[in-house]
Amino acid sequence: MQSLYHSQLELACGLDSNVASLTHLSAILRSLLQSAAICAIEIVRQAAPATEHDIELDGYLDRFSQPSDGLPIEVLDHLVPAIRGLVSRQYFRGWFETTNAGDPSLVVALNEWVRFRNHRLGHGVVDAPTAALWSQKIEALIRRLLTEGAGVLPRNDSTGLQVRVGDVDVRISTPLVIDAHPIVVSKIGPSKGLWKLHAQLLSLDNARVLTVDLPATNVFATDGGVRPEKFRWTEVPSSNGPKLVLHNIPGRQTSTFVGRKRELEKLVEWFDETADYRPCLVFGDGGFGKTTLVLEFFNSLIEGDAETKAPAPSIVSYYTAKRTRWSEDGLIHIKGMSEAMEDSVRELMYCLGPVLGRDWYRAQGRALVDKAAGELKAEGFSRGDVLLIIDNTETLAISTADAEALGDFLKQVAKSIGRVVITSRRRELLAAEPVPVAQLSEAEALTLIQRLGAAYGAIAVQQAGDAKLRRACEQLMYKPLLIDTLVRYIARSSSSVQEGLDQILRKTNDELLEFLYEDAWQRMPAAVQDVFMTLVLLVTPVDGKSVGDVCREIGVQHAEFQASLAETYFATVVDHGEVYDMEIVELAKEFFRQKKKRLVPHESEKLEKIATRVDKLATERFEIAKSYRRDRVADAFRSEFAKAAKIATFKKDHKGARELFELALQDEPLNAALRERYASFLFRTLRDTSGALPVAQAAIELDPKNADAHLTLGLILYKLGQIGAGDRSIARAEELGKTPALCMLRRAIARYHSVARQPYARSSGRLLREAEQFIELALRTAKTKDFYYEKNRKEAEKYAAMISSLRNRISRREASADNAPEPT
Repeated sequence: MQSLYHSQLELACGLDSNVASLTHLSAILRSLLQSAAICAIEIVRQAAPATEHDIELDGYLDRFSQPSDGLPIEVLDHLVPAIRGLVSRQYFRGWFETTNAGDPSLVVALNEWVRFRNHRLGHGVVDAPTAALWSQKIEALIRRLLTEGAGVLPRNDSTGLQVRVGDVDVRISTPLVIDAHPIVVSKIGPSKGLWKLHAQLLSLDNARVLTVDLPATNVFATDGGVRPEKFRWTEVPSSNGPKLVLHNIPGRQTSTFVGRKRELEKLVEWFDETADYRPCLVFGDGGFGKTTLVLEFFNSLIEGDAETKAPAPSIVSYYTAKRTRWSEDGLIHIKGMSEAMEDSVRELMYCLGPVLGRDWYRAQGRALVDKAAGELKAEGFSRGDVLLIIDNTETLAISTADAEALGDFLKQVAKSIGRVVITSRRRELLAAEPVPVAQLSEAEALTLIQRLGAAYGAIAVQQAGDAKLRRACEQLMYKPLLIDTLVRYIARSSSSVQEGLDQILRKTNDELLEFLYEDAWQRMPAAVQDVFMTLVLLVTPVDGKSVGDVCREIGVQHAEFQASLAETYFATVVDHGEVYDMEIVELAKEFFRQKKKRLVPHESEKLEKIATRVDKLATERFEIAKSYRRDRVADAFRSEFAKAAKIATFKKDHKGARELFELALQDEPLNAALRERYASFLFRTLRDTSGALPVAQAAIELDPKNADAHLTLGLILYKLGQIGAGDRSIARAEELGKTPALCMLRRAIARYHSVARQPYARSSGRLLREAEQFIELALRTAKTKDFYYEKNRKEAEKYAAMISSLRNRISRREASADNAPEPT
């Protein structure tokens, strides 16, 4: 990136006017500081020790929703000391240090620039002498940043952005370079559940406005480290007070939702008829936005924005019809309608636990429905508390007989389990409240194309008059999918509205999709293309884990693949936050297969071997999940107070969670599992090590064979600097069933932090050698079948690099001391 900024600097210095030069130099400095600050955040998140993540970042990350010029300086001022202490002492030399010539430090000089910017550029007048003076000052500042900040900005190569800090390589996931230009960030934040980066290109010729989708796991999305579940609790506001809803509703499919007032009113009318348990059928042709409409309505419902009279259900389950599923016998390709519909009921039952037992797969048809209804009733849920959303039912029933069976099954579900909403391309054969979804009205289509033009930065759309845009929407049959396609094409190709229409309208439906695929395909790196060609070879269902496995095998960042996917119509993604399911559309599958056929034989065979390995991993992962039981969680959260404490923890109400844990312990004073969970909460979440210690010790006294309690106690003792006592607790946890790889890793991490606190103590050399040995053993003994294999492997690799970096730093210090001249 340094070369890109140097190029822009030379352009700015070559301008005739000092005022023009000052304006562009300020933009360069703004972009440079933003890039450095975002890189620093990613370095802390990826390379700093996990136990040191109490560095407060949330406040800074929230402010990127409206970043000021002073924000990057505040971020760097906060993080430079942290990175020097935790990753590399040589990071950003010059930030606090004065130059040899006596110039002030960078942070002092930059704060002076911020004051000038606020006083003159932002809210005052810049005259000729001031412009001449400050254009020289800012030029000097930029040159200092590019020189003294060497290693702060990432290098941009074929694998993406990457920065080396000490001995650690950090990949930067935030797109700081677009179309070979750095960017100036104007906003980063979620828009109706989808994360967006709004920016402008740093360019004198075309500083166009653009919007980039960010993955749900981007560095600005803080989740508190909570492991994602199929279902999650959400507090829904209402006139009668807040209500907790357990749901797995995906986020909205678009942040640009327009119109559909009549359809939304029909959904509200059906929803408010609480005594009517007829299903609701949302139907219409492909591309009209049925799924988008349903997700818009139910996301608004759980956010408290839907104008409904009836209260929100207690459980909302979303299921998208698939042709494959996992069973007790492994992967099964669904051949009949009944199997797929039964899976929609099984998906609902994940609300009661993370794993379904064997009996849930043995039960079928009416027996399965009755079993589910009985389980829900036993947990205190009535039929009015449950709502199922079943998407794309047209894939389930091919014949008339199947369609009739589908109607009968849905009728049983609605009578016994709860209310049902389905989407389909056809009018299903069942007694249901119909909500037809047809083309947009002319006014709605016009509003949509204008909003999309602004969102995607399509200049031709923004400059076109209403009459031209209305004609374009009419030619595209007022279909949201085709309107979105047109605007995306214009934004990418910088073509006119008519040129975009000509390209689209000359295609048949199949040719149109292939046209879209080819366009997106050409813009993808070759490695991402390999990922898509491998995915269609998989036998297992395509989800976030299998995609991650393929990306790792090929050598592509998962975030890079997600960014490429977001710009295509290759697949339908059901996003659950950090996990997602993906359905590749049939035409795209055929497109990928044709691309694979054109590969040379050895490249094609390589992708086939990767697919085989990923299928094997997925099968092993399923077997692990099938046998895995969270006994400690089930035992810990039995009482109402304990369950409320768990929910408060998810909601980050730490004060309330602590009070509820105390009440739960009064209710169940002999529950060892509950005490272990409370000790873990105090230690990991509240960082209250001294408070957690007696709670963990009490858990072990109540249940000496509780492996989790011994592990938690060991971590607490390590934090207190008691290596020997911590080792004994970890050894006992290993005897009781904790994996050797995990225990070796925790021993290594404890020794690393002990040395990091006192790097020049006499015991440092011995402890670092032991840490290296334990890391090596952790990597060697790790088994892919372990439930947390991937997480522990990444942690071990990260600490291996950090231990090496710490050893090198100590060695350099000792060598410098040995070479120092004797005092005279």
